[in-house]
Amino acid sequence: MTERVSFRILGPLRAGVQGEPVDLGGGRARLVLAALLLDADRPVPVDRLVDAVWGDRPPSSARTQIAIAVSGLRRAFRDAGRPHVIETVRPGYRIPAEAAALDAEEAAERIGEARRDVAAGRLEQAAGRFRAALALWNGPVLAGLDRPVIEAGALRWEELRLTAIEEAAHVELGLGRHRELIGELIGTVEEHPYRERVRGLLMMALARAGRQGEALDVYREGRRRLDEELGLEPGRELRELQLGILRDDPLVRPGAPGVPRRRGRALRWRRTSARGVRSC
Repeated sequence: MTERVSFRILGPLRAGVQGEPVDLGGGRARLVLAALLLDADRPVPVDRLVDAVWGDRPPSSARTQIAIAVSGLRRAFRDAGRPHVIETVRPGYRIPAEAAALDAEEAAERIGEARRDVAAGRLEQAAGRFRAALALWNGPVLAGLDRPVIEAGALRWEELRLTAIEEAAHVELGLGRHRELIGELIGTVEEHPYRERVRGLLMMALARAGRQGEALDVYREGRRRLDEELGLEPGRELRELQLGILRDDPLVRPGAPGVPRRRGRALRWRRTSARGVRSC
């Protein structure tokens, strides 16, 4: 079987064959390729490609220009020894799975493996797989290709990254790595201040590191932003975590084992052994 083209979308768009980069041309061709890769192995209508490049103001020659962009990409892949990367299929074009090795799909597979490790109680292996998956991100998905269609498609992979950060942190809290987590979680909270699960994980890591005052500051800042910017209060789980810190709950003391676990809508506390950590 012919080796697939390696595509990178978890950061700036890149393509390579056997370690050698493929010249993808200018911005229009990159937008077309990005839209095809976001729906890899599925037909992408020409109209969607037009939207990806021009939005709601396409020129009259838009469909012709899409065909020219696809022709240029095909030439680039053919010159790299991979002539069958982009297929013509009704009502547009498709990149078949057998022609493309996509970093986002590799990340998803590693995250799936990590989740299976968690379910089996293999926490060290799970933590390693989560970290290997997260290392595949090299910046915002399809960085620099700022079009609504591209940004909307990229949200799927950004959500996967955030979920993996949360699940990895959850596992590593169960392994007693609260101090190592703090810096990463601070950055994630700053990027996504309304994401309560990651805020709660930061509070837990700080509390277990003996920094209860800072953990409560994280709660207060989140509550302030929710109130002032959205007119909301923190969710029940975050409020219960705050109360646990204020009451010096055994599971939020420095060095405590275990992680929070959901039961229904409320957050409950449980101790865990090396046999397993269940997701929040």
